Amino acid sequence: MSTSFDRYMQDKFPGMQLEPPLFYNADVGIRFEIGDPDPLVSDQQYFEQVRHRSIQLFRSAHNNDDELYIVLILHLRPQVRPFKIKVFRNAVKNKKALKKLSCNSIEWADDEEDGWSAYRYVLECRTSDLKTANLFSSDYRIYIFNATRDTIFHFYDSRGLDIVSNATGPLQALYHTYNDWILDYDRERVDHMFHRIHPEYED
Repeated sequence: MSTSFDRYMQDKFPGMQLEPPLFYNADVGIRFEIGDPDPLVSDQQYFEQVRHRSIQLFRSAHNNDDELYIVLILHLRPQVRPFKIKVFRNAVKNKKALKKLSCNSIEWADDEEDGWSAYRYVLECRTSDLKTANLFSSDYRIYIFNATRDTIFHFYDSRGLDIVSNATGPLQALYHTYNDWILDYDRERVDHMFHRIHPEYED
């Protein structure tokens, strides 16, 4: 069944696979380090930084009136039916927005081989409808599409998060403002995308 989200994906992100690592599946993106890798940092300090950086990046990447698709991919064993996901109720302030939550089965190559089934939950809402921090405390695989800016925000775990797009424009401000937070492992690749050329990434 074709949905507004399917049409949006086909128009803005054709062929993109919604699976980690999202940064490597996108034409343009930034991989941010949000957890302090120092092993001497206390758990409290570590998670305080994770919370601060993830919320700060989300707020900088989204305006209150931006139109979003919150997408959750769920894989279930055979005979298990899809169920209500608490993360949506916990993360949405405007409960009326939950009426736009949909769930559809989707094709997923690995699942078909293993006998599992894949389902995709999609919630259409605005940034102002959300309790942002609650989205990042979930263990589910969640992708936040900003249909106003054409970006995808993916918190993959407490170590880091990806923000990707189909062009550099929507990410320029994030690249310059939070440059110190870019994951060093991928910094050269990110710099190349934003025209700080590194010879090893030349065609």
